[in-house]
Amino acid sequence: MINDIVNLTEKYKAALDEVRQDTSLLSNYRFDKDALHSKHYDRLKLNIAIYNDRKQTDYEIVRFLFTEEKEWRKHAKDGDVDNLYFCAFILSLFNSADCIWLFWESKNIDFDSGIGFDGEYLLSSGIKETYQYLKTVDNPKKQELLTYIGETEEHCMYSQSDIDNWVEFKHNYFRCYKYPLEDELFFLYSTDERELFLLKLPEWIKQERTWTREELFLFRTYAEYVGDKSLEIEAAHLIVEKNGKDSMNYIYHIELAGLYIDTGDIYKAYEILEKVIKGTDNNNIVRNCVEQLCRIVMAENSTTGETASKSYSLISQQQKKYESFSPKVDKLITVVTETMGKKINTPPSSAFPEAKRSWWRKFFGS
Repeated sequence: MINDIVNLTEKYKAALDEVRQDTSLLSNYRFDKDALHSKHYDRLKLNIAIYNDRKQTDYEIVRFLFTEEKEWRKHAKDGDVDNLYFCAFILSLFNSADCIWLFWESKNIDFDSGIGFDGEYLLSSGIKETYQYLKTVDNPKKQELLTYIGETEEHCMYSQSDIDNWVEFKHNYFRCYKYPLEDELFFLYSTDERELFLLKLPEWIKQERTWTREELFLFRTYAEYVGDKSLEIEAAHLIVEKNGKDSMNYIYHIELAGLYIDTGDIYKAYEILEKVIKGTDNNNIVRNCVEQLCRIVMAENSTTGETASKSYSLISQQQKKYESFSPKVDKLITVVTETMGKKINTPPSSAFPEAKRSWWRKFFGS
Protein backbone atom coordinates (compact mmCIF):
# COMPACT_ATOMS: atom_id res chain seq x y z
CA MET A 1 0.00 0.00 0.00
CA ILE A 2 2.85 2.39 0.76
CA ASN A 3 4.26 1.82 -2.71
CA ASP A 4 0.80 2.43 -4.18
CA ILE A 5 0.61 5.82 -2.44
CA VAL A 6 4.12 6.75 -3.60
CA ASN A 7 3.22 5.74 -7.14
CA LEU A 8 0.10 7.86 -6.91
CA THR A 9 1.91 11.01 -5.79
CA GLU A 10 4.61 10.40 -8.41
CA LYS A 11 1.83 10.23 -10.98
CA TYR A 12 0.62 13.66 -9.85
CA LYS A 13 4.16 15.01 -10.14
CA ALA A 14 4.59 13.53 -13.62
CA ALA A 15 1.37 15.20 -14.78
CA LEU A 16 2.64 18.53 -13.43
CA ASP A 17 5.99 18.16 -15.20
CA GLU A 18 4.17 17.51 -18.47
CA VAL A 19 2.15 20.71 -18.04
CA ARG A 20 5.29 22.63 -17.14
CA GLN A 21 6.88 21.51 -20.38
CA ASP A 22 3.77 22.14 -22.48
CA THR A 23 1.22 24.55 -21.00
CA SER A 24 -1.20 23.82 -23.85
CA LEU A 25 -1.99 20.68 -21.87
CA LEU A 26 -3.86 22.89 -19.40
CA SER A 27 -6.79 22.64 -21.80
CA ASN A 28 -7.26 19.14 -20.35
CA TYR A 29 -8.01 20.76 -16.98
CA ARG A 30 -10.53 23.31 -18.21
CA PHE A 31 -13.97 23.44 -16.60
CA ASP A 32 -16.96 23.06 -18.90
CA LYS A 33 -20.31 23.62 -17.24
CA ASP A 34 -22.02 21.43 -19.85
CA ALA A 35 -19.59 18.51 -19.61
CA LEU A 36 -20.27 15.41 -17.51
CA HIS A 37 -16.77 15.56 -16.03
CA SER A 38 -15.98 18.81 -14.19
CA LYS A 39 -12.22 17.98 -13.98
CA HIS A 40 -12.50 19.16 -10.36
CA TYR A 41 -10.34 16.42 -8.88
CA ASP A 42 -7.91 16.49 -11.79
CA ARG A 43 -7.19 20.12 -10.95
CA LEU A 44 -6.86 19.24 -7.27
CA LYS A 45 -4.21 16.61 -8.02
CA LEU A 46 -2.22 19.08 -10.09
CA ASN A 47 -2.50 21.61 -7.26
CA ILE A 48 -1.26 19.02 -4.76
CA ALA A 49 1.80 18.39 -6.93
CA ILE A 50 2.48 22.13 -7.08
CA TYR A 51 2.00 22.55 -3.33
CA ASN A 52 4.74 19.98 -2.75
CA ASP A 53 7.09 21.21 -5.47
CA ARG A 54 6.18 24.84 -6.05
CA LYS A 55 8.29 26.90 -8.42
CA GLN A 56 7.86 30.57 -9.17
CA THR A 57 7.35 29.66 -12.81
CA ASP A 58 4.18 27.75 -11.81
CA TYR A 59 2.32 31.02 -11.25
CA GLU A 60 0.46 31.03 -14.57
CA ILE A 61 -0.48 27.37 -14.13
CA VAL A 62 -1.97 28.00 -10.69
CA ARG A 63 -3.73 31.15 -11.86
CA PHE A 64 -5.32 29.16 -14.68
CA LEU A 65 -6.38 26.38 -12.29
CA PHE A 66 -7.90 28.88 -9.88
CA THR A 67 -9.84 30.60 -12.66
CA GLU A 68 -11.30 27.25 -13.64
CA GLU A 69 -12.16 26.41 -10.01
CA LYS A 70 -13.87 29.78 -9.72
CA GLU A 71 -16.04 28.90 -12.71
CA TRP A 72 -16.73 25.48 -11.20
CA ARG A 73 -17.96 27.17 -8.03
CA LYS A 74 -20.40 29.34 -9.98
CA HIS A 75 -22.20 26.32 -11.37
CA ALA A 76 -22.49 24.20 -8.19
CA LYS A 77 -21.04 21.06 -9.72
CA ASP A 78 -20.23 17.99 -7.62
CA GLY A 79 -17.05 18.21 -5.58
CA ASP A 80 -15.69 19.93 -2.50
CA VAL A 81 -15.45 23.70 -2.15
CA ASP A 82 -12.27 23.24 -0.09
CA ASN A 83 -10.53 22.46 -3.38
CA LEU A 84 -11.29 26.02 -4.49
CA TYR A 85 -9.93 27.38 -1.21
CA PHE A 86 -6.84 25.19 -1.53
CA CYS A 87 -6.14 26.48 -5.02
CA ALA A 88 -6.69 30.05 -3.82
CA PHE A 89 -4.21 29.49 -1.02
CA ILE A 90 -1.55 28.17 -3.40
CA LEU A 91 -2.11 31.18 -5.66
CA SER A 92 -1.76 33.50 -2.67
CA LEU A 93 1.70 32.05 -1.95
CA PHE A 94 3.03 33.75 -5.08
CA ASN A 95 2.35 37.15 -3.45
CA SER A 96 1.01 38.67 -6.64
CA ALA A 97 -1.12 41.65 -5.65
CA ASP A 98 -3.14 41.65 -8.86
CA CYS A 99 -4.77 38.35 -7.78
CA ILE A 100 -6.92 40.46 -5.50
CA TRP A 101 -9.46 40.87 -8.32
CA LEU A 102 -9.80 37.12 -8.80
CA PHE A 103 -10.19 36.70 -5.05
CA TRP A 104 -12.73 39.51 -4.82
CA GLU A 105 -14.80 38.01 -7.60
CA SER A 106 -14.71 34.63 -5.86
CA LYS A 107 -15.84 36.14 -2.58
CA ASN A 108 -18.83 37.68 -4.36
CA ILE A 109 -20.10 34.67 -6.30
CA ASP A 110 -23.01 34.21 -3.90
CA PHE A 111 -23.97 34.43 -0.23
CA ASP A 112 -22.14 31.22 0.72
CA SER A 113 -18.97 32.44 -0.99
CA GLY A 114 -19.22 35.72 0.86
CA ILE A 115 -19.07 33.79 4.12
CA GLY A 116 -16.79 30.90 3.15
CA PHE A 117 -14.11 32.61 1.08
CA ASP A 118 -11.71 34.14 3.62
CA GLY A 119 -11.28 37.90 3.48
CA GLU A 120 -7.59 37.36 4.28
CA TYR A 121 -7.02 36.18 0.71
CA LEU A 122 -7.54 39.79 -0.38
CA LEU A 123 -4.55 40.94 1.68
CA SER A 124 -2.44 37.80 1.26
CA SER A 125 0.29 39.54 -0.72
CA GLY A 126 0.86 41.82 2.30
CA ILE A 127 -1.16 44.75 3.58
CA LYS A 128 1.37 47.41 2.60
CA GLU A 129 1.95 45.83 -0.79
CA THR A 130 -1.78 45.49 -1.47
CA TYR A 131 -2.54 49.15 -0.79
CA GLN A 132 0.47 50.28 -2.82
CA TYR A 133 -0.81 48.20 -5.72
CA LEU A 134 -4.35 49.56 -5.42
CA LYS A 135 -3.02 53.14 -5.65
CA THR A 136 -1.58 52.36 -9.08
CA VAL A 137 -4.61 50.73 -10.75
CA ASP A 138 -8.13 51.54 -11.83
CA ASN A 139 -10.81 48.91 -11.66
CA PRO A 140 -14.62 49.19 -11.66
CA LYS A 141 -14.69 47.19 -8.43
CA LYS A 142 -11.96 49.18 -6.68
CA GLN A 143 -14.20 51.34 -4.47
CA GLU A 144 -16.38 48.39 -3.55
CA LEU A 145 -13.24 46.46 -2.57
CA LEU A 146 -11.82 49.34 -0.53
CA THR A 147 -15.12 49.77 1.28
CA TYR A 148 -14.82 46.15 2.35
CA ILE A 149 -11.14 45.96 3.37
CA GLY A 150 -10.74 49.55 4.54
CA GLU A 151 -10.18 52.76 2.60
CA THR A 152 -6.54 53.09 3.64
CA GLU A 153 -3.76 50.96 5.03
CA GLU A 154 -4.30 52.57 8.44
CA HIS A 155 -7.97 51.60 8.39
CA CYS A 156 -7.50 48.08 7.07
CA MET A 157 -9.78 45.45 8.59
CA TYR A 158 -6.74 43.22 9.22
CA SER A 159 -3.28 43.73 10.68
CA GLN A 160 -0.22 42.15 9.10
CA SER A 161 0.03 39.79 12.07
CA ASP A 162 -3.56 38.70 11.32
CA ILE A 163 -2.52 37.81 7.79
CA ASP A 164 0.64 36.04 8.93
CA ASN A 165 -1.33 33.97 11.45
CA TRP A 166 -3.90 33.15 8.79
CA VAL A 167 -1.18 31.87 6.43
CA GLU A 168 0.15 29.63 9.17
CA PHE A 169 -3.36 28.38 9.91
CA LYS A 170 -3.94 27.59 6.23
CA HIS A 171 -0.71 25.63 5.98
CA ASN A 172 -1.89 23.62 8.96
CA TYR A 173 -5.39 23.19 7.54
CA PHE A 174 -4.07 21.84 4.27
CA ARG A 175 -1.37 19.68 5.84
CA CYS A 176 -3.35 16.66 4.63
CA TYR A 177 -1.88 17.39 1.18
CA LYS A 178 1.71 17.82 2.32
CA TYR A 179 4.25 15.03 1.83
CA PRO A 180 4.98 12.84 3.67
CA LEU A 181 1.28 12.22 4.20
CA GLU A 182 0.01 12.16 7.78
CA ASP A 183 -3.17 10.27 6.91
CA GLU A 184 -3.13 8.23 3.72
CA LEU A 185 -6.80 7.21 3.90
CA PHE A 186 -8.01 10.79 4.29
CA PHE A 187 -5.76 11.78 1.39
CA LEU A 188 -7.31 9.09 -0.83
CA TYR A 189 -10.79 10.17 0.21
CA SER A 190 -10.04 13.85 -0.41
CA THR A 191 -8.60 13.17 -3.88
CA ASP A 192 -11.40 10.75 -4.81
CA GLU A 193 -8.95 7.89 -5.37
CA ARG A 194 -11.76 5.43 -4.77
CA GLU A 195 -10.04 2.18 -5.77
CA LEU A 196 -7.14 2.59 -3.36
CA PHE A 197 -9.46 3.98 -0.71
CA LEU A 198 -11.59 0.83 -0.79
CA LEU A 199 -8.49 -1.32 -0.36
CA LYS A 200 -7.28 0.65 2.65
CA LEU A 201 -10.59 1.28 4.45
CA PRO A 202 -10.96 -2.16 6.13
CA GLU A 203 -7.48 -1.82 7.60
CA TRP A 204 -8.37 1.61 9.00
CA ILE A 205 -11.62 0.37 10.57
CA LYS A 206 -9.89 -2.57 12.28
CA GLN A 207 -7.22 -0.44 13.94
CA GLU A 208 -7.19 -0.51 17.74
CA ARG A 209 -8.24 2.93 18.92
CA THR A 210 -10.25 4.79 21.53
CA TRP A 211 -12.28 6.48 18.74
CA THR A 212 -11.82 10.22 19.01
CA ARG A 213 -14.69 12.48 17.97
CA GLU A 214 -12.86 13.27 14.73
CA GLU A 215 -12.38 9.57 13.93
CA LEU A 216 -16.03 8.78 14.63
CA PHE A 217 -17.34 11.29 12.16
CA LEU A 218 -14.71 10.39 9.61
CA PHE A 219 -15.92 6.79 9.87
CA ARG A 220 -19.47 7.98 9.15
CA THR A 221 -18.25 10.07 6.22
CA TYR A 222 -16.16 7.25 4.79
CA ALA A 223 -19.12 4.85 5.03
CA GLU A 224 -21.31 7.29 3.13
CA TYR A 225 -18.56 7.82 0.55
CA VAL A 226 -18.45 4.10 -0.30
CA GLY A 227 -22.25 3.84 -0.18
CA ASP A 228 -22.36 1.11 2.45
CA LYS A 229 -25.43 1.48 4.67
CA SER A 230 -24.31 -1.26 7.05
CA LEU A 231 -21.08 0.64 7.67
CA GLU A 232 -23.05 3.87 8.12
CA ILE A 233 -25.17 2.19 10.78
CA GLU A 234 -22.07 0.76 12.47
CA ALA A 235 -20.52 4.22 12.54
CA ALA A 236 -23.76 5.80 13.78
CA HIS A 237 -23.96 3.27 16.62
CA LEU A 238 -20.41 4.15 17.64
CA ILE A 239 -21.22 7.85 17.55
CA VAL A 240 -24.25 7.32 19.79
CA GLU A 241 -22.27 5.08 22.14
CA LYS A 242 -19.22 7.33 22.46
CA ASN A 243 -21.18 10.58 22.79
CA GLY A 244 -23.65 9.54 25.47
CA LYS A 245 -23.05 12.70 27.52
CA ASP A 246 -22.99 15.01 24.52
CA SER A 247 -25.84 17.52 24.53
CA MET A 248 -26.19 16.86 20.81
CA ASN A 249 -26.60 13.10 21.28
CA TYR A 250 -30.29 13.25 20.39
CA ILE A 251 -29.25 14.30 16.86
CA TYR A 252 -27.11 11.20 16.51
CA HIS A 253 -30.01 9.00 17.67
CA ILE A 254 -32.36 10.60 15.13
CA GLU A 255 -29.81 10.14 12.36
CA LEU A 256 -29.41 6.49 13.33
CA ALA A 257 -33.19 6.11 13.14
CA GLY A 258 -33.08 7.66 9.67
CA LEU A 259 -30.52 5.08 8.57
CA TYR A 260 -32.73 2.26 9.84
CA ILE A 261 -35.62 3.69 7.81
CA ASP A 262 -33.37 3.77 4.75
CA THR A 263 -32.54 0.09 5.21
CA GLY A 264 -36.12 -0.97 5.94
CA ASP A 265 -35.64 -1.73 9.64
CA ILE A 266 -38.45 0.59 10.60
CA TYR A 267 -39.28 -0.93 13.99
CA LYS A 268 -35.76 -0.22 15.26
CA ALA A 269 -36.18 3.31 13.95
CA TYR A 270 -39.50 3.64 15.78
CA GLU A 271 -38.00 2.41 19.07
CA ILE A 272 -35.22 4.99 18.88
CA LEU A 273 -37.57 7.87 18.03
CA GLU A 274 -40.05 6.90 20.76
CA LYS A 275 -37.24 6.86 23.32
CA VAL A 276 -35.95 10.26 22.23
CA ILE A 277 -39.43 11.82 22.40
CA LYS A 278 -40.06 10.42 25.88
CA GLY A 279 -36.79 11.91 27.07
CA THR A 280 -37.33 15.51 25.99
CA ASP A 281 -39.73 18.45 26.02
CA ASN A 282 -37.73 20.32 23.40
CA ASN A 283 -40.00 21.29 20.51
CA ASN A 284 -37.19 21.18 17.95
CA ILE A 285 -36.08 17.69 18.95
CA VAL A 286 -39.66 16.41 18.88
CA ARG A 287 -40.21 18.05 15.49
CA ASN A 288 -37.20 16.20 14.02
CA CYS A 289 -38.48 12.93 15.48
CA VAL A 290 -41.97 13.51 14.09
CA GLU A 291 -40.46 14.11 10.65
CA GLN A 292 -38.80 10.70 10.79
CA LEU A 293 -41.96 9.06 12.16
CA CYS A 294 -43.79 10.38 9.11
CA ARG A 295 -41.16 8.67 6.97
CA ILE A 296 -41.81 5.42 8.81
CA VAL A 297 -45.50 5.56 7.90
CA MET A 298 -44.58 6.12 4.28
CA ALA A 299 -41.79 3.56 4.29
CA GLU A 300 -44.09 0.82 5.55
CA ASN A 301 -46.48 1.68 2.73
CA SER A 302 -49.42 0.27 4.62
CA THR A 303 -52.10 1.83 6.79
CA THR A 304 -52.59 -1.43 8.66
CA GLY A 305 -48.96 -2.15 9.60
CA GLU A 306 -48.27 -2.20 13.33
CA THR A 307 -45.24 0.10 13.18
CA ALA A 308 -47.09 2.56 10.94
CA SER A 309 -50.00 2.60 13.39
CA LYS A 310 -47.71 3.12 16.39
CA SER A 311 -45.85 5.86 14.57
CA TYR A 312 -49.04 7.63 13.58
CA SER A 313 -50.33 7.40 17.13
CA LEU A 314 -47.12 8.95 18.45
CA ILE A 315 -47.32 11.67 15.79
CA SER A 316 -50.89 12.47 16.82
CA GLN A 317 -49.94 12.68 20.49
CA GLN A 318 -47.15 15.14 19.78
CA GLN A 319 -49.32 17.21 17.46
CA LYS A 320 -51.90 17.58 20.22
CA LYS A 321 -49.18 18.53 22.69
CA TYR A 322 -47.31 21.04 20.52
CA GLU A 323 -50.05 21.91 17.98
CA SER A 324 -47.58 23.05 15.31
CA PHE A 325 -43.94 22.32 14.40
CA SER A 326 -42.93 23.91 11.10
CA PRO A 327 -44.60 24.36 7.69
CA LYS A 328 -42.66 21.40 6.31
CA VAL A 329 -43.43 18.99 9.16
CA ASP A 330 -47.04 20.17 9.53
CA LYS A 331 -47.55 19.45 5.84
CA LEU A 332 -45.98 16.01 6.30
CA ILE A 333 -48.40 15.27 9.13
CA THR A 334 -51.29 16.18 6.84
CA VAL A 335 -49.95 13.81 4.20
CA VAL A 336 -49.51 11.03 6.77
CA THR A 337 -53.03 11.59 8.06
CA GLU A 338 -54.35 11.13 4.54
CA THR A 339 -52.22 8.01 4.11
CA MET A 340 -53.63 6.50 7.30
CA GLY A 341 -57.11 6.86 5.89
CA LYS A 342 -58.15 9.85 8.01
CA LYS A 343 -58.63 11.94 4.88
CA ILE A 344 -59.29 11.29 1.23
CA ASN A 345 -56.16 10.82 -0.80
CA THR A 346 -52.65 9.44 -0.48
CA PRO A 347 -50.13 11.70 -2.30
CA PRO A 348 -47.57 10.23 -4.70
CA SER A 349 -44.32 8.92 -3.23
CA SER A 350 -42.42 11.83 -4.79
CA ALA A 351 -44.00 14.04 -2.13
CA PHE A 352 -42.24 12.26 0.68
CA PRO A 353 -38.85 13.62 1.64
CA GLU A 354 -35.86 11.42 2.10
CA ALA A 355 -34.09 11.22 5.45
CA LYS A 356 -32.47 14.43 6.41
CA ARG A 357 -28.90 13.76 7.46
CA SER A 358 -25.98 15.94 8.17
CA TRP A 359 -22.55 14.86 6.97
CA TRP A 360 -19.11 16.04 8.07
CA ARG A 361 -16.67 16.19 5.08
CA LYS A 362 -13.62 17.57 6.71
CA PHE A 363 -12.78 17.98 10.32
CA PHE A 364 -9.13 18.95 10.20
CA GLY A 365 -8.84 22.50 11.39
CA SER A 366 -12.58 23.10 11.39
